Amino acid sequence: MSEKFLKSGKVKDIYEINTHLLKFKFSNRISVFDQIIPSEITVKGEVLCRIAKFWFDRIEKKGICKTQYVSDGKNKAKSDEMLVKKTEVIPLEFIVRHYNAGSYYKKHKGTYGEKFSEPIFEITTKFEKYDRLLTEEEVLEISKLKKIDLENIKEIILKIDDVIKNQAGKRNLIHVDGKKEFGILDGEILLIDTFGTPDEDRFWDAEEYKKGNFVELSKEFVRQYYENLFYVCPKCGEKFSYRDFLYAQREKNLSEPLIPPLSDEMIRKVEDLYAEMYERITGKNF
Repeated sequence: MSEKFLKSGKVKDIYEINTHLLKFKFSNRISVFDQIIPSEITVKGEVLCRIAKFWFDRIEKKGICKTQYVSDGKNKAKSDEMLVKKTEVIPLEFIVRHYNAGSYYKKHKGTYGEKFSEPIFEITTKFEKYDRLLTEEEVLEISKLKKIDLENIKEIILKIDDVIKNQAGKRNLIHVDGKKEFGILDGEILLIDTFGTPDEDRFWDAEEYKKGNFVELSKEFVRQYYENLFYVCPKCGEKFSYRDFLYAQREKNLSEPLIPPLSDEMIRKVEDLYAEMYERITGKNF
């Protein structure tokens, strides 16, 4: 099968197979705060790809929506590769929050870890340098979607999240929040990219949650590492959380500090976490 390299993203490399198909090759790269960390997580690409395939198979079988995924039953994709249909990507990321955590908590406060009475939708940009929240008017203008299409996408996401919640519940996990993306093919809206993995979604341990503990079982574990990693300003000598210093520089349109690599110990912990999450989400051995 001939293929042509198209581009590299933060996580995966994309190849063109023919006029209708692409190949996603998942790398072991890891990124936080829109920066690629100069460290690789050995198992990460395979874990993300296999978890994404697990969810795509479930969504397809339940008939929730059409997707860009081409089942492994029709191809011989490797464990870190996925064949997908080409689509026109809708330049939005749809985030649904079921618990008060992450950037939502940082902005709105309230009780950390509290379950929302109704899921909270946030929609951000996809192809801008940094993600930013959008109003509904901006969403419709950027995407060219009709309001009914937007409502249909929201309904689809809630159905998908029900599937994730039920599976996670069987595996002693809480699905906290997650991101979805969509595209258009032949006038139809399709679920695309990946979802339900430790990269796009946040999971907590359910037993620990009952005790009031929030055990991060996703890339949030790595984000917190950098939030607690102190950066010494070369000019003033003051210490800042790496994350806080990074965002302060961005707000002032100043050069960003280079993100340091993960420690060897942290790399091992993250590798173990990703492998563990494959097994906990799917119920299969890695």
